[in-house]
Amino acid sequence: MNIIKNLNRRVEVKMKVNLNHLNIFEWLKSKKNLNRLYEDRKINSIYYDTYNLSSAKDNIDGLPIRIKYRLRKYNNNYYNNAFIEFKIKNNKFNSKKIYPYKVEISKTNIQNIFNLNNIAFKNHTQEILGLIGYKKLFPVLEVEYIRSYYYFEDIVVTFDRDIFFGLFKNIDNRIKKKDNSIIIEIKAHESKLNSVTNFIDHLPFRITRNSKYITGLAMFKKVSYI
Repeated sequence: MNIIKNLNRRVEVKMKVNLNHLNIFEWLKSKKNLNRLYEDRKINSIYYDTYNLSSAKDNIDGLPIRIKYRLRKYNNNYYNNAFIEFKIKNNKFNSKKIYPYKVEISKTNIQNIFNLNNIAFKNHTQEILGLIGYKKLFPVLEVEYIRSYYYFEDIVVTFDRDIFFGLFKNIDNRIKKKDNSIIIEIKAHESKLNSVTNFIDHLPFRITRNSKYITGLAMFKKVSYI
């Protein structure tokens, strides 16, 4: 995984808020220094893993270096081009390696997205080997939600709501399960760690370890996760 050393790293802090306990949007309105960055987006992600869910197990075990694999689309248009993403955890910091997938999703085989021969990985063979190795990755879980974007100085704050999960094997007639929470994420370049710490100190929320991928798998009893 030498490729990990060459990526820009950022701080990411997550908080899970139950809607029954706090009106998050009233709190947002009270924060004059928190400005909207983008219009809300609907995000759809398909998470990939090995047959024995090795990526999920690495996450649950809290391995200091681990990778999540996903295909991401924006604004719920199934025919839009998408992005192949490697979400990398390296001790306290996170980074992403993103490859645009310039083929209509309707014209591709979702099962083979993380195949080393994917056209999106052309001219990046060594990078992909560093990120995947020789694992065989398959689509496991689909996650969709609405994301709101805000910023404060060099800190980006996102709020994810209306979160739904579905097992990929039931994609054509799948059962969806909803998480009735809002996930708050605070993100900034690693050089802004002190700024993030100061920002968090003024928030009325508790930092929690949270992964949508693991939460979704747990909802369908594919993993045990507290």
